[in-house]
Amino acid sequence: MVWVTNWLGLAAGAPVTVRRPGRAPAVATVELATPDGQILWVRYWFSADRAMLHKADGTEVWCEADIA
Repeated sequence: MVWVTNWLGLAAGAPVTVRRPGRAPAVATVELATPDGQILWVRYWFSADRAMLHKADGTEVWCEADIA
C-alpha cells in the first residue's frame, strides 16, 4: 500500500483505505476528487455511507501501488 498525496491521481472506482484521525482505517471506493485535489468523495464498503474527505483534516488515503 502507498500513501496517496495527490488525490487527483485517484480514478473513480479505485479501491482505497482511508485513515482519519481518531478513527479506525476503513476501505472505500473513490467517487470523485475536486479539481484542486483537496477534497475526495468516497463510499465506504461496509456501511455504504458516502463521505467527503478533507486533506486539511489530516485524512490519509492509501491504495495499491499500481492504482495511483
